[in-house]
Amino acid sequence: MNKKFKLGQSNHAGDFGETGSRREGRSQSKRRQLQTSQQRSQIESHDSKSMLDLPDAAEWQHLPKGIVIQRYSQWVDFLGIDLKPLRGTLSGKLRGVSLVCGDQIHYDLAVKTSETLAQIQAIVTRRNLLKRGGIDDRNPWQLIAANLDEVWLCASVLRPALKPSLIERAQVLALDAGIPLIVVITKSDELKPSDKIPELEPLRSTSQTIIKCSSRSGEGLDELRSLLPNKRVGLLGHSGVGKSTLLNCLLNRDVSPTGALSKFGTGKQTTTSTRLIPTIEQGFIVDTPGFRNLSVRGISRLWLSEIFPEFSGAVLNDPLRFDPEDEEILSELDLEFPERLQSLQRLWSEMAEKNPNARGQ
Repeated sequence: MNKKFKLGQSNHAGDFGETGSRREGRSQSKRRQLQTSQQRSQIESHDSKSMLDLPDAAEWQHLPKGIVIQRYSQWVDFLGIDLKPLRGTLSGKLRGVSLVCGDQIHYDLAVKTSETLAQIQAIVTRRNLLKRGGIDDRNPWQLIAANLDEVWLCASVLRPALKPSLIERAQVLALDAGIPLIVVITKSDELKPSDKIPELEPLRSTSQTIIKCSSRSGEGLDELRSLLPNKRVGLLGHSGVGKSTLLNCLLNRDVSPTGALSKFGTGKQTTTSTRLIPTIEQGFIVDTPGFRNLSVRGISRLWLSEIFPEFSGAVLNDPLRFDPEDEEILSELDLEFPERLQSLQRLWSEMAEKNPNARGQ
């Protein structure tokens, strides 16, 4: 008589005992639970700063130094000596480290594979790190680029429409990273000479640098080119604002594909991954994909006083106490731009959504 087996068991289960298959399943489940518990405890025991710390690179300083162009799942493209493009793998001790464009590395040409010419042994301590808030507590940060001298936020006025909140969020991220921000208004040829761009009025009384440019008329391009030599610039912006077109014009060659707006007036993403592009005189631009949102989740609220200098400390400490629809309150605050109160409230609330990796903020 043939022996009957329970669903999910192989016909060889009897060799190991009738419940062998189910025991293996339970043990695998326990291992997964243990791994999850360990990951949770690691998250809860680290703050945001220690999560971004890098292994000590001192013992690898004798190796040649390179700069990361682009990171893939299995390997890394980087520029070696004399800006020679190379492809390498990560050494075992760097497997869990988040490598980003602009990172300086030490690499070993003696370790090769069939697909790579070097192995990356260490990451040099970063001067700065541009990052935005992550989507959840398991991924608290989305890293953008490292070792930048400037961040250029590209924004168009009409197509797609300029959003002041985009500029305010970029200001938060740049301040948090300690990197100067330049607001680049693209497609200026679509504006009339009489257009004042009211969305930028709150910035005109501050030290924020604003440059208008047009890839068609050439306005502002020489000024932007003059900023490129010997600098590493991070390029940010929504899809469709003209980042790729601007980049091609600045470098006088096609280095990035371009695309038209969709029928809804929104941009189509043509840059699909972050990559570093050499410019002129030892300069680089980090070109990033168009984003939908710049999250400030988990970033310190202390930066809000820099972005909203017109508000007193009492308002900055708890802006939600003030009703933006109450005319009496707005009159008391004496705001030149009353809508800025709602902008402050939105950022303040999002920064409150901190995670276990953003303590004390």
